[in-house]
Amino acid sequence: MEHLKSFFKPKVAIVSLTSCEGCQFALLDLGTRFLDFAEKTEMVDFRLLEDEEDLGGKIDIGIVEGTPITEANVKTLMELRERSRFLVVLGNCAAMGGIPEMKNYQEGANTIKHVYKYVHGINNPEIREVDNFVKVDFTFPGCPITAEEFLKYMPMFLDACQPGNEAKIPEIPDQPVCVECKAKGNRCLLLDKKPCFGPMIQGGCDAVCPTSNMMCQGCRGIRPKGNVKAMRATLKTMMTDEEFENTTEIFGLRDDISEWESKLNSN
Repeated sequence: MEHLKSFFKPKVAIVSLTSCEGCQFALLDLGTRFLDFAEKTEMVDFRLLEDEEDLGGKIDIGIVEGTPITEANVKTLMELRERSRFLVVLGNCAAMGGIPEMKNYQEGANTIKHVYKYVHGINNPEIREVDNFVKVDFTFPGCPITAEEFLKYMPMFLDACQPGNEAKIPEIPDQPVCVECKAKGNRCLLLDKKPCFGPMIQGGCDAVCPTSNMMCQGCRGIRPKGNVKAMRATLKTMMTDEEFENTTEIFGLRDDISEWESKLNSN
């Protein structure tokens, strides 16, 4: 079995749906470290790096960035799930709907009238995240993702794909952005009466926004033990309910909050 492992390279595909591809560029920004990772795989699809045609066979890990908006997007996603042993979501658009989901909160179907003069025949579906269409095995959150996090967890998937190994899916620790803020020596924005979602948001981003004196707007989603009710109470003196809702719409956080509140009310 060890002899087989020495020759085995997991087949990996990185596929784009509707997105800015910023998360994929975050991977390329790793430079040789990403190339070292890619060298350990058989990269069957990653259009930012190679031009070879994906023949459509079974693969070990399908990685998808972007929102499934068009019919072609949905078809690509469904086929990728069918082919993949593991399906991994890359970034906020795929995980939470991202910027495109803002349409759902505003005028919905009528939003298209602000973009096109003639709307007849233009498909204008509601924006839905990847996990509304297929089973997702793991999510790299963020806008864009934290590339260092990719390098930390993806080798675990490569190892799980090796012949004879247990298919163990990694977990991102449940800790708020605040932990990273404190580690970096940042002064808490909330102490200065400046709004920040950090306490209820999944950490792992190295607190990049608060470190730049910007509030955390929640692009990584609510952490498993995040307390939305306490967060809203804390922010009452710092922002209006309208400002809170408008901010949660930016990265698709509003849906997650509504779901959290519904579960709380049903218990």
